[in-house]
Amino acid sequence: MAKNNKTIKLSVDIGANDRIRKAKQAINFLEKKIPVRVELRLKGWRQRDRTGDAMLVVNTFIADIGHPENKVNPLKWNNTTLQTYLHP
Repeated sequence: MAKNNKTIKLSVDIGANDRIRKAKQAINFLEKKIPVRVELRLKGWRQRDRTGDAMLVVNTFIADIGHPENKVNPLKWNNTTLQTYLHP
């Protein structure tokens, strides 16, 4: 039986408590051997020039999880969406 991915969506202006809550949910998925896709979409023209902030939010999220770096795909831009996969 194949297990599907779970997607966790972040935003550039996410608060620390919300980021930690989503990190705990990602840890639960990874403990159940379910891969997690992390997405951060830049919406509108005001956010499109905040690519540095987007990278910082995703890297901080991965650090909150405490996931080994060898099981994290490199960050990849797909138009205005920053994506990565976390493997159990």
